[in-house]
Amino acid sequence: NVRLHLLLDSIVGRIRWLYPFRLDYYWLVTIPAVHRCWVLNFLLHWTFLLELLVVAAAATVFYKRRRMLGYRRS
Repeated sequence: NVRLHLLLDSIVGRIRWLYPFRLDYYWLVTIPAVHRCWVLNFLLHWTFLLELLVVAAAATVFYKRRRMLGYRRS
């Protein structure tokens, strides 16, 4: 989970991958400030789809395993 978090944050966030040897930040994409509300800049950017795909994949695995193990609602 930590590696996935750091990998996803490396796309648009600033991560110090070489810390403590270097204090430089690394990132792949800069999200432009298009909307007044800063949250919308992130939610409406294409990189947010990557986050949603990770959540969808985790939910799919969770429900498939739950079904395979035979859990039922009481």
